This record gives sequence, C-alpha cells and structure tokens, in this order.
Amino acid sequence: MSGEPRVEFQDLGARLIRRHTENGWVALRDDLLDRALRSFRPSAPVRGRHGGGDFFVAADALVALLRRSVDAEPQAAASDITCETDGSDVLVSVTIRLVAAYGAHLVTLADAVRARALVELQEVLGVLAPEIARIHTHVHVEDVHRDPRML
Repeated sequence: MSGEPRVEFQDLGARLIRRHTENGWVALRDDLLDRALRSFRPSAPVRGRHGGGDFFVAADALVALLRRSVDAEPQAAASDITCETDGSDVLVSVTIRLVAAYGAHLVTLADAVRARALVELQEVLGVLAPEIARIHTHVHVEDVHRDPRML
C-alpha cells in the first residue's frame, strides 16, 4: 500500500513537468526563432575573377581583410569599412572611416590607406584588377587620438 501513493505522486509529478516543459518550450522556441531571425544578417556577395572564372566573396569577409590591411598602417585604425556593389555584384565603392594618430599628415595617411586597400582588393578579387582602378575608394578621417593605444 505504501508503494501505490508514491507511484501516483510520481505520475502526477511527471505529468506536471511534461506540461510545464511543453508549454515553456513552445514559448521559448518562438522567442529563440524570432531572435535568431533578427540576428541573422546575410552578407552580400562581391564578385571576383580568376583563371577558372568568376567567384564570390562575402562582403563581410572582404571587409575583414580590408580592416586587417588598413590596421597594419601604424598611424591609423579603421573604425568602419563599407562596400557597395552594382546589380552584377561587382564592387563599385569602398568607404573606410579612420581614426588617425595625432600629428599624422592626414593627406599622406589617407593616400597610404587607399593604396593598401587597393592592393588588398586586387589580391582578393583577382583579375578584376583592370577594373580595380574604377572602384571609388573613399577614406574619411573621423577622429584623431594622441594615445597610440587607441588606434
């Protein structure tokens, strides 16, 4: 007799847990899907070309490579980089926003950053190189810092 109430209690407990879990999971699942859909940002394709034909690079990957190249410039750091493509996914412009070191000659620095960006674009996008000269490369200095650790 003492075993029967325990089994009944376990059944009741299991039913309550299942009911709670199922309801909770549905609410949680909907929230997770909504959050995941909001956080997913597809990266636009950027067309490149090599001997085997055309290929595509994710714009986010191209931006990361450009950032690494720009950040190698000792007196500058990229604060933002954006790419714009045409209807055929060919890169038409790159905008690089910089933080510059105090005392740097800004025109010379902008020219050095632009040159680095064009070399990186040529390496990544391949034989679209003749068209590289047509890519508008905008360099904007948006801040200047005395502390080189801020770069």
